[in-house]
Amino acid sequence: MALSHREFRKLMRLPGLRARLRGVAEQVADRTRANLAAAGVDAEVTVEEGIRPRGRSYARVTHTDKFGEFGTEDVPRHRALGRAIGSK
Repeated sequence: MALSHREFRKLMRLPGLRARLRGVAEQVADRTRANLAAAGVDAEVTVEEGIRPRGRSYARVTHTDKFGEFGTEDVPRHRALGRAIGSK
């Protein structure tokens, strides 16, 4: 059974679905904080949520360590967010 666009947008706005997205994002944020602390990095981790223009809900985890996720010549790579997403 296929959903119409209107039904899909309505589904994406359900409080239960948005709460579940937020909950998963908070779990990822907690693991990211732990990974950053283990790497000795002082960075702020935030969770933001919303609805995209075409109606899809999202929850996004970000951190303020600009170069540590992938590293540079001077900053070692720690992949705190990438490892947090990969572990459950």
